[in-house]
Amino acid sequence: MTLQILDKTTTISEQRFLLPGYYAWKEFEIIETLTADAGNLRITYLDGYIEFMTLGEEHENIKKIIAILIEAYLFEKGINFIPVGSATRRAKEKSASFEPDESYYIGEKKANPDLAIEINITSG
Repeated sequence: MTLQILDKTTTISEQRFLLPGYYAWKEFEIIETLTADAGNLRITYLDGYIEFMTLGEEHENIKKIIAILIEAYLFEKGINFIPVGSATRRAKEKSASFEPDESYYIGEKKANPDLAIEINITSG
């Protein structure tokens, strides 16, 4: 057997998997608990649908560039803000749970961020 060295490396792009819309909030919480140790996995819930997403390098690069631009703008304009990143947002009464890529309170801390950024990479 001969060892091969690749000329270039490849990165795995983000992948998505959607479960149909008939899951109860309790079932979502169980799935969320079972996958808690899966490092680079994002899980969202909306009206019975559960989506799993892995984050690729391209996604992370775009997210970071947008965050830098937003924060530079806020600093330049002298706008007070609190960056809260991808902290999970949950609202059982609204049947929703998600993790934005970046989020910000403008001014002071509130129940929910004033600005939430979600990066979706599509083709075409």
